[in-house]
Amino acid sequence: MDNLPSLGREIARLRQARGLTQKALAELSGIGPSTLARFETGGVTEFGADKLLRLLGALEHELSFSPRHRVSTPDDARAERQRSVDANAGSGED
Repeated sequence: MDNLPSLGREIARLRQARGLTQKALAELSGIGPSTLARFETGGVTEFGADKLLRLLGALEHELSFSPRHRVSTPDDARAERQRSVDANAGSGED
């Protein structure tokens, strides 16, 4: 996820999977129901970390980080191939 609308949709998916209404999740997390509704539907331009962490806690999830997927270029392929050659040269393999 790399934007607020997709994050809001994921929160909505998690909420629905737990069988919670927006009102119930709002109460559990201490967030206003209208704020939650706007977040889930992409109607906010910013959303504080504290609010997000409270939502995730109420949904029994946590925040984690993963690297973005990036498209390999020919230069990346050449560099990877060279690293493999260098590693094999150092290990005595042919």
